[in-house]
Amino acid sequence: MKYYLSLGSNINPELNLDLAIASLSKILTETKCSSIYKTQAEGFDGDDFLNLIFCGTSSLSFESLNQKLKDIENSSGRDRNSPKFSSRTLDIDIVLQLSDDEEILFESDEIAKYRFVSEPLEEIL
Repeated sequence: MKYYLSLGSNINPELNLDLAIASLSKILTETKCSSIYKTQAEGFDGDDFLNLIFCGTSSLSFESLNQKLKDIENSSGRDRNSPKFSSRTLDIDIVLQLSDDEEILFESDEIAKYRFVSEPLEEIL
């Protein structure tokens, strides 16, 4: 399966995105990364975010990959008790999952809602 992941950070963003890419490169193959997009915080006042889309293939199920993403977020020091809209060390979300024959198995509503997801996704599709 092919997964497209949205990555974002506004706390030490360069360091945390590098950490995420290195970690993801160990669990996904045939990887590709969009350019980095700088965007204003949405829903709260905070530092700008750096966002990108990272894609790759894996035999992992959606749930198994999602757990690994949470582990990577935790390794960056992610505070799970902070409000939904707040500064964060690292946020990784599955935004698109395709079968081996390119059938859409999952498509996040974040693609339509947020330009920081849709623009880098369009870049690498």
